[in-house]
Amino acid sequence: MSFGHVAIEMVTVSLPIALGWVVSRLGLMSEGFERELSRLVLDVALPALVVSSVFGATKLPGAGELLQVFFGMMAFFVLAFIVACVLCAVMRVPKTSLSSFRFIIMFGNCGFIGFPVITAILGKRALLYATIGLIPSNLFIFTLGIMMFRGIDGGWKAVCRGLLDCLKMPTLIASLIVIVCMATGFTDWGFVGDSIELIGQMTTPSALLLMGASIAHYQPLSMLTNWRAYVAAAGRLVLVPLAGMVMLRSFGIAPGIIAVLVLESAMPVASNGTLYAIQYGADTKPMMQGTFISIVASILTIPFVMMFAAA
Repeated sequence: MSFGHVAIEMVTVSLPIALGWVVSRLGLMSEGFERELSRLVLDVALPALVVSSVFGATKLPGAGELLQVFFGMMAFFVLAFIVACVLCAVMRVPKTSLSSFRFIIMFGNCGFIGFPVITAILGKRALLYATIGLIPSNLFIFTLGIMMFRGIDGGWKAVCRGLLDCLKMPTLIASLIVIVCMATGFTDWGFVGDSIELIGQMTTPSALLLMGASIAHYQPLSMLTNWRAYVAAAGRLVLVPLAGMVMLRSFGIAPGIIAVLVLESAMPVASNGTLYAIQYGADTKPMMQGTFISIVASILTIPFVMMFAAA
């Protein structure tokens, strides 16, 4: 996979993002509409895309491959946590912003943005692997991600509540359906499958338009003044994916699986971070700065990272 191929795909993906920014600035997408469309994508279209990834598959991943994906992504998060702690210590991040910067480095938008980008660059089969990788991603973000902002108040009861919330997510339920389909070889859903696939096709354009619209809500100058946000975004977009790639290669993971996991880990910051910062009274500005920089920079960093992943 050449740098040029990935760059062209990212340009293709970037045009709907730019359009989303334009229509939002023109007032054609209100915040209320964006909120409802985002909910529709997360609860309906994205799960449909996940389930449809198994339709018509002639060669399904074996149990060994699925375990490589699952534990490979788990290893990525352990590595990301270490990188987050080290980078924050080196940057001497103030205690009031520590949770935000750790979250920026650790958690990428693996599903909402990750799935459309993975499909565009690696194809539909790669989405099967990405679906499995999303399971540990959700488990971590709804437990450790929340604990970063809330602290350890509530103990194990709070962790269990986070896990229960995670298990209720339509996307995670869809991922489990995919696992059952792969285990049973049931990939032909007939006209029902055609309908699900049709609904899933709205995910990519909708998610990219929403990504562009989200950029339009930021004040660019105020988002570019924190040097720590640049370092944290670089950790999220470049350092964690490349370090994880080296780690997985040392484990002997299959190259195709590495490419998917590296690409998933190279996504911009997960939007949950801003919501958690607001909910638990953390400083939202560094969270928003890191999110903004990572969204814009990812258009350039993803081809760079994938060039190394394919080498």
